[in-house]
Amino acid sequence: MTAWIRVVTLVGILASLVACSGPEAEVARQDSAQGHYDIGLGALADNNLSKAISEFKLAVEENPSNARHQHGLGNAYLRNNQIDEAIAALRRAGELEPRLSDAFNDLGAAYMRKQMWDPAIEAFRRALANPNYLNPERAYLNLGNIYFIRGQFDRAAEEFRRLLDLFPQSADGHFFLGRTLLGQGKLAEAREHIEQAIKLDGTVATFHLDLGIVLLRSGQRAEARESFRRALDLNPAGPDAEEARRNLRELN
Repeated sequence: MTAWIRVVTLVGILASLVACSGPEAEVARQDSAQGHYDIGLGALADNNLSKAISEFKLAVEENPSNARHQHGLGNAYLRNNQIDEAIAALRRAGELEPRLSDAFNDLGAAYMRKQMWDPAIEAFRRALANPNYLNPERAYLNLGNIYFIRGQFDRAAEEFRRLLDLFPQSADGHFFLGRTLLGQGKLAEAREHIEQAIKLDGTVATFHLDLGIVLLRSGQRAEARESFRRALDLNPAGPDAEEARRNLRELN
């Protein structure tokens, strides 16, 4: 009798092991991974980066072949300034899903943090290669800014103009094109685009600061003074405040 019970018990254990490794177990594993991913997204929304990273890591451990889980982890690492870890996760996301353009955009942003310009450009180009990419504005802005930083103003202007062809109401697009034109000494066209940026979003201090610079270089001192004052009113403690104050002192 004892031997019969032992055999039945062993058969039951084997059956349980088979069940745990079958389709139902795979569904349960994926559901668990998705649960951790969803919690991670909520933590990201709350800017709780340590919680987000922890949950995304659990999601990736349970379902390492899910590109979106890898992207979530990479994005959280990027926002937490863990750049090498971000690059590893984002590259893996791109390998798993070559059409995941947001992952390539974030990968490019991570390379920008390390001033690795050529890999960043390649990543942004990969993002834009997807004709169904819903957020190409971000990639064009990033590309243009790389060329601007490198002093390649013509190429920067090309990227910002491509952006504005698609999104003519982009305040950032108009601003960065205007800033690029300012770098090229094209003051009239620079003013046009920066003023358009301000019409679209007048709450950004940097827009007013750069308009003031354009006006000052154009010899319009009174208008420049008003732009610098507006920049200070909007953000008196921001990174552009000291430049606005310096320009105002020079105008007095």
